[in-house]
Amino acid sequence: MKVRIVCYEDVNAWILGKFALKMEENLTELGIDVDIAKEADPTADINHHIIYANYNGLKSSNDVLMITHIDDYKKLVKIKKQLDIASIGICMSRDTMNKLVELGVPSFKLTFINPAHDGVIKKKKITIGITCRVQEDGRKREIFVTKLANDIDPELFRFKIMGENWQNQVDCLIANGFEVEYTPAFDYQQYTELIPALDYYLYFGQDEGQMGFIDALYAGVKTIVTPQGYHLDAPNGIVHPYESYQDLLSVFEEITKKIKILTDSIKTWNWLDYSKKHLMVWELILKLNNGEIDQDDYEKKLIALTPLENVKMNNINRFNKKVEEKKLKKEYIRHLFYKIKNKIYE
Repeated sequence: MKVRIVCYEDVNAWILGKFALKMEENLTELGIDVDIAKEADPTADINHHIIYANYNGLKSSNDVLMITHIDDYKKLVKIKKQLDIASIGICMSRDTMNKLVELGVPSFKLTFINPAHDGVIKKKKITIGITCRVQEDGRKREIFVTKLANDIDPELFRFKIMGENWQNQVDCLIANGFEVEYTPAFDYQQYTELIPALDYYLYFGQDEGQMGFIDALYAGVKTIVTPQGYHLDAPNGIVHPYESYQDLLSVFEEITKKIKILTDSIKTWNWLDYSKKHLMVWELILKLNNGEIDQDDYEKKLIALTPLENVKMNNINRFNKKVEEKKLKKEYIRHLFYKIKNKIYE
């Protein structure tokens, strides 16, 4: 397959250029003959236009349009005309695809592929704070820190500890790959800066309560503490209560699960998968053109890639269509008004 990525802006200038460069890089790794230019290549199997706005509406080979957003009536009319010629438009979201179908764009002329991230930003670590001193009789249950060091993920959690006699636990955390900020002596100024910087305030003791708990709540910091003493007298102040170590571990597992839900929501939103998904669409187009599949098979396979939600093919909700078109026309008029106004005051 020979692919021309038609990027109308300077590839080093802004976001759209990044899309072009990342696609070229990953498609090359996948063994595709690909290049980037500002004009279509009639000898290419696929001309992928980034973005639809500058596409001249002339057929080159199989023209594919990247659709960013359609937020006024003029753009809607434009994309409808372009898709009379182009093979397909690839939206950035299911939402935009569905709305365009509701507005009368044939469903077999649309699909969607979510944008990608670079995978270089480090995960935000959850900062756990401890502010008390270790007592000789072990009543602070500092052994829990040593256990946590072996049971939770150092890529997700970091510790800020202030107080005497935590060195053994600090060493254990560091040995297990955790980032630790340790202040062995109490310093009031540092303490007032430490508390608001926490994500969770952690206390292990079962001895009436801990003053840091009060300061954490005042700073709006969530708490993981034992349900006893004056901890119980602060309505809704204990965010995560626990008694045993197993209870505590369950709290950290719950927090970890919530983080994983967030990161997993875009686990396939990387540039390699982004490029692979485009390949799947392009291959379908070529199979249709080569007679390997008929139009019905093409539409079924396209829907299988990105099934429409709450939109029935060839059965447009006319009421929704009119409402959406009204909104787009209103937005377009507002845009023209400001354009004319700005021209007058120039």
